[in-house]
Amino acid sequence: MQRLNAEILRLAREARCLTQGELADRLGIEQGTLSKIEKNILSVDEPLAGKISEVLEFPLPFFYQDKKVIPVEGHYRRKISTPVKKLKQYTAQMTLAEWHFLAMTDEIELPETKLPQWDVTEDGSPALCARHLREFWRIPKGRVTNLVKWIEDHGVVIIALDLGEMDGFSTYINGNIPVIFVNRELPPDRFRLTVAHELGHIILHFGHKVGPDRDLEEEAYAFAMELLAPESSISPYFTKLSIEKLADLKSYWYVSMQALLKYSNTLGMVTSNQYRYLWMQIGSLGYRKNEPVSIPKESPGLIMEMVEAFLSDLGYSKEELASLFHINVSELETLYLNTKGKLKIVRK
Repeated sequence: MQRLNAEILRLAREARCLTQGELADRLGIEQGTLSKIEKNILSVDEPLAGKISEVLEFPLPFFYQDKKVIPVEGHYRRKISTPVKKLKQYTAQMTLAEWHFLAMTDEIELPETKLPQWDVTEDGSPALCARHLREFWRIPKGRVTNLVKWIEDHGVVIIALDLGEMDGFSTYINGNIPVIFVNRELPPDRFRLTVAHELGHIILHFGHKVGPDRDLEEEAYAFAMELLAPESSISPYFTKLSIEKLADLKSYWYVSMQALLKYSNTLGMVTSNQYRYLWMQIGSLGYRKNEPVSIPKESPGLIMEMVEAFLSDLGYSKEELASLFHINVSELETLYLNTKGKLKIVRK
């Protein structure tokens, strides 16, 4: 008789943000029993397996997959205070999303990955890399109107999930597919900056030896700001900076007022007194939590198009696709059925 996969049980528990003790209580067993199950010391009988499936809200076959769990690894942006329990949840959610993506790649022809090779120590600064990328992708001068589409069209997969206190995460799947996970609940300006930031990690930091003296987060941030608002284009507008001017700049560049103020300081375009005064104004006006000026919300399309291709062109039902992903139909709808589109189907 096939044994329940202990690694997948632990992954499912972490995806639902439950400790071992909490899950044991819900299952009506001792934590020590669950510990032995997760360590593959004890097997699981049919009634307990059914209870695990019910409590964790995954179909029973999910727990019997013959698959080794390798959690995603890469660069991420999060709040320093994020609890370990939450970090495990986000990692588990991203790992499961990776499995869903890989389950569709045999039938779908992905866009070719077109990323420049760049080593900061040899080729130049992160900002120089961002300028090179604009030329490499032939991005017109000025604002990058749909950043997500530019990135996806050049072979980087973007997956939006509810990641709580984590903004973004970048990695490579199978060693050759660049992927950006991004928190879909972020405000539009922060969403764009996070995607650009993670793209910086992918180009600058994967596949390179990075010394301990380098600040990788600052490098990714510098890359992102130059990509979104090139210094040569925006610096003339940083003279005589004011709250009103920051709002106007945000409405054009689709970058938050706070990020633009920080950028103006980095470029040496404001004095220390001006910088402090404007930060005080932003705080007193309540703009640190809720800035004025609405900008368009960008959404990844590639994953949604892949799902839609399975449902439309390949004739899968929702139930069949959910079975392929080893999730319930309700979760399939929550995660993936928000937009429509089509991709080319590879006939095998």
